[in-house]
Amino acid sequence: MIRGQRVGLRYVTEDDLPWLKRTTGDPQVRGPFLGSRMMTPHAVDQRWKDTGFAGEEAERLLICHLIDGSVIGDVVHFAAARYTTAREIGWTMADLSMRGQGLTTEAASLLVDYLFENWPVNRLSCGMSVHNHASRRVAEKCGFQHEGIQRGVIFVAGEYVDCHSLSLLRSDWRALKGRA
Repeated sequence: MIRGQRVGLRYVTEDDLPWLKRTTGDPQVRGPFLGSRMMTPHAVDQRWKDTGFAGEEAERLLICHLIDGSVIGDVVHFAAARYTTAREIGWTMADLSMRGQGLTTEAASLLVDYLFENWPVNRLSCGMSVHNHASRRVAEKCGFQHEGIQRGVIFVAGEYVDCHSLSLLRSDWRALKGRA
């Protein structure tokens, strides 16, 4: 487990599959900013069987609360484009009672450190609905810089929505960590 002050990140285990099935199909967890398309329980099982939610193309790590070990959310990273080493990252705080406490920022920061310390990447990117102010704050607190707006890039509740596009370069991360 990658440990922070209040949360840790760990790989998905078979015992986590009921949690994943419940949260990936829960519109309340997905909220108004993520696509409303759900993942079927069978798709969760199949992804577990195929990759265990970890591989070169994509990796999902669970956010665990360090006080009681409970799973409260997840972070992901995946190839941003086939022609680069860049990774796109994302996060979800599934436990609604834990939102707004800085735990998602801590988890996202742990993921950023993990990727720059262990993967040969120079660029991380993330995107979120222009209406998702909390998620943009998470990215900015992790050092991501706003690059612009992608028009009509995600499909939410029957409509295409514009997204903020943010990035963090390895040199930016090093400067933030005092490793220049």
